[in-house]
Amino acid sequence: MQVSRNGRLDIPDSLRRKFLDFRRRLRFVKLTEAGCEVIAGVLGGYLLTYLLDRLFDTPAAVRWGIFAAAVLACGLVPAALHRWVWRRRRLDQLARLLARKHPSVGDQLLGIIELSQNESEQARSPVLVEAAIRQVAETAERRDFDDAVPKPRHKQRLATAIALGAVAAALLALTTPAATNAGARFLAPWAGTPRYTFAAVEPMPVTMIVPHGEPFAVSVRLAGDSAWKPRRAEIHLSGQNPITAPLLDGRYRFELPAQIGRTAFELKVGDYSGGTAVEPMLRPELSGLTATVELPGYLGRPVAVKKDVRGGAVTAVHGSRATFVATVSRDLERAAVDGRPRQPDGSRFATDGVVIDGERTMELTWRDRFGLAGGQPFAIAVTAAEDEAPSLVCENLPRQKVLLDSEAVAFEVRARDDFGVKQVGIEWEGLDVSLPELAKGERVIGAGGPEAESLDLAATFAATHLGIKPQPVAMRVYVEDFRPGRERVYSPVCYFDVLDAEQHAIWITAQLGRWHRMSLEVRDRELQLHEINRELRALPLEELDDPQTRRRIETQSAAERSNARRLTNLTRVGDDLLKQAMRNPEIGVGHLERWAEMMALLKDIAGTRMPSVADLLKDAATAEKVAANVPANGGPKVGQIRASGAGEPKKANPNAKPPAAVPTIADVESTMLQPKEGEPKPPSESKGSQPRLT
Repeated sequence: MQVSRNGRLDIPDSLRRKFLDFRRRLRFVKLTEAGCEVIAGVLGGYLLTYLLDRLFDTPAAVRWGIFAAAVLACGLVPAALHRWVWRRRRLDQLARLLARKHPSVGDQLLGIIELSQNESEQARSPVLVEAAIRQVAETAERRDFDDAVPKPRHKQRLATAIALGAVAAALLALTTPAATNAGARFLAPWAGTPRYTFAAVEPMPVTMIVPHGEPFAVSVRLAGDSAWKPRRAEIHLSGQNPITAPLLDGRYRFELPAQIGRTAFELKVGDYSGGTAVEPMLRPELSGLTATVELPGYLGRPVAVKKDVRGGAVTAVHGSRATFVATVSRDLERAAVDGRPRQPDGSRFATDGVVIDGERTMELTWRDRFGLAGGQPFAIAVTAAEDEAPSLVCENLPRQKVLLDSEAVAFEVRARDDFGVKQVGIEWEGLDVSLPELAKGERVIGAGGPEAESLDLAATFAATHLGIKPQPVAMRVYVEDFRPGRERVYSPVCYFDVLDAEQHAIWITAQLGRWHRMSLEVRDRELQLHEINRELRALPLEELDDPQTRRRIETQSAAERSNARRLTNLTRVGDDLLKQAMRNPEIGVGHLERWAEMMALLKDIAGTRMPSVADLLKDAATAEKVAANVPANGGPKVGQIRASGAGEPKKANPNAKPPAAVPTIADVESTMLQPKEGEPKPPSESKGSQPRLT
């Protein structure tokens, strides 16, 4: 029996050691159980995450739940410390625990512990207390307290923890990337660590923009570090059968049907699975295309020309420089011109400056910020047009004419050029090389400008004003544009015979003589035709109706018309000569008056008398035969009776039958008949000063 320092009885040291051994055993078992449970819980959560990740992409909520369970499992250690260490630290606490397994011994041990701690009981009967302590201590010495540990399962817990640890170690050794990834996803569910799969693919977009209403392709590439390389992969599109694709060159290519509404598909490649939303969208279309054309410098037009070339073709003068600006219906990610990338600015992009020196085709391509390209590349046909030569039109400019040196020829000039008329002028050059002073020179009659695409001018050619002495001259009008090195464009050459007043008077006299001879020829021809008309008139009525006679009348009518035309031309030539003569002061007024009277007479003959005869002859030739009961005065009559004298009427025969309606010739020239006595003579035989064609 042990006595304490203060004289109080205490339990024996052997019994105390037995209690302490039990306490150590209890703590070892229960703390081992708690530690193994914590390890098993953590490893179990890790292995569960690993397993779920092999089946699918474990949602974050599930991983949070597993992580929370593992954290709760870690709370078993402090709970065990509180229960089996703190609450089992005193001998009486241990005695109560022993009483659960050994009730009699435990109660006795609890009793002697209380006696050893109760000074009043020991003071009242120390002998009895000592005897009781000794008896219980001897009884307890014969008992094994190790079996009093409540439900010891530390071995099972340890085996479980070791097994789970071995599995985790094996996974870590055999599938290091997957095991490491599962551990990261298990320990940090908030980090969003992507799931590791043995069949690894390149990252897929969360949302895929596809062309609206068009079949589209989905290309999935295996990652270079993919541990598995499945031969086939599947896509599950909403409401449709799975679509499979084989592995070719490290990629799976799926052909998916056209979509018009938002949908989604799930991709499965080995243990990999991932979902992607599909959003159909219209392709970006070209909404505008503008060409800014800088014309060549020699044209003098510094302001660039803007053209709308959405039609896909542009033509500009050779040497121009053009820049094209394309506008698309959506903001662009990238663009290219003939395969060379261009930096877009929102929905627009521009080409480099292009020198237009021939025919070429430019190809524009673009891709919007959603990854959609245009339906097809847009081609621009660029064509270089030559700077056309200017054109020139002259009006009222005779090709050939005899001029007085003081006479001015007025004419109009219309010049055109596609890029501005520079100037218009005239050139002249003498043709008679034998002259000591050969005329030659030029003069500008009008200046244009870079913007003057047309120029209308009134000009004159006056030999005296231009310093041209009398001589034959070739004159032509020219026009120039702004193109360097371009030769002038000329009008047809006009030939002018420039004469002084004396030379001109001689020429006029010669021309009038020639005109007079031609007038005599027309007169003689008219006399011949008149004789034929008289012969036709003298034919019997029955013979006039003969077809051969009709053809003769037709020929006569044509001859009358031809001679009338000659006379008309003759009068026109005479008018022109008369006008030219009036410009020459060397020609007397009396001569001009006689020529004017003669011209008036010829005009009267040409305009009134000769055409009427020809018309009547034609009518007579085409007249039809009529029935016998037609009155005699109903037949056509050809010619006109111009004589003022009246003939004696024939006596009527009452028994005669009415003649047939046949053509008649009634062309009677007043100048060809002899007047009766007492009648005035024709003008040719009177004593007046009337002009005569003799």
